[in-house]
Amino acid sequence: MPKSKRPHPEVSIIVPTYNERENLPLLVQGVGKSLKGVKYELIIVDDNSPDGTGKLADELAKKFKNLKALHREEKKGLAPAVVYALKYARAPTVCVMDADLQHPPEKIPELLAEISGGADIAIASRYVRKGGVKRWGKRRKFISRGAEFLSRLTVPRVQELTDPLSGFFAFKREVVSDAELNPVGFKILLEILVKGTWKKIVEVPYVFGKRVHGKSSLGFREHFNYLRHLLRLMRAGGEASRFLKFCLVGASGVVVNLGLLWILTEVAGLFYLVSAAFSIEISILSNFALNELWTFRDRTRSTKGILKRATKFNLICVGGLVINLVILAALTELLGVYYMISALFGIAAATLWNYVISVMWAWRYAGVG
Repeated sequence: MPKSKRPHPEVSIIVPTYNERENLPLLVQGVGKSLKGVKYELIIVDDNSPDGTGKLADELAKKFKNLKALHREEKKGLAPAVVYALKYARAPTVCVMDADLQHPPEKIPELLAEISGGADIAIASRYVRKGGVKRWGKRRKFISRGAEFLSRLTVPRVQELTDPLSGFFAFKREVVSDAELNPVGFKILLEILVKGTWKKIVEVPYVFGKRVHGKSSLGFREHFNYLRHLLRLMRAGGEASRFLKFCLVGASGVVVNLGLLWILTEVAGLFYLVSAAFSIEISILSNFALNELWTFRDRTRSTKGILKRATKFNLICVGGLVINLVILAALTELLGVYYMISALFGIAAATLWNYVISVMWAWRYAGVG
């Protein structure tokens, strides 16, 4: 008689591991308890852990038929491990979580309920109401918030989310069916948000718990890989070219400013400070028009709110001017730096300010369903 096929699972739980031998049995037990009555598969993908996590996963796979153990020859990062495991996942819904039990398995049903309710991606969030973290020091909180800020700046699609760096989430398999995923580091959710196809995201509160056994492998290398990943996503999402456009528009504004200043002063005979006031404002409006039509064209689908954006951009540029002058004066008067060098630092800082606040405020992305 032919062997009966394994039942098709409703959800694939992907868990990357590295030195999680002590936590693995607790995780398997917790997932099984929380998904009682649900057809699921638990996929452990281990990066050749020296503590024997992979060997234990093989032993557990013999005991539990819905557990699958995958192995990679070297440690290549959490996010690539998830992409590797996706090749073996058979369910229409996928859930990603850590093995250290800081992601509580009892929250999985809530994520799956949101997917069943129509969400394309359901994210377990530490920062929505009733969410939180346990025993984080000031340094950990600062690094976490700093990383979030960088993600919102470089990946506009996450600006409306409270926890875009969460490592605990579920999604419909079709979200990534046509996506070419090639992440580095450990933030696989960002990769899916940028390259996946989705319309609706829901965030579910959870409390990020304390690690039960072992210690975190999050170190300098992972922070560096995170920055590399953001640069990749900037290129993939078009934000690198957007920043270049913004800088070119700013350079055109300098030409407009200086040209008009000369014309109004030398030709029209106006007092140079009066000429400067006019030329500065005209250059700001010129920059605004070019940014509307070119740099941020994808975020201005109609003319609604154009005066509000113009007002915001004026205020942003005034702030940039103040930053420029403060840096110029501080470096030159206090540190004795040659004023032309000081001016370059001032211009760079003002440009960065203008871009960051323009992205986050004047032309803020609003596309999360």
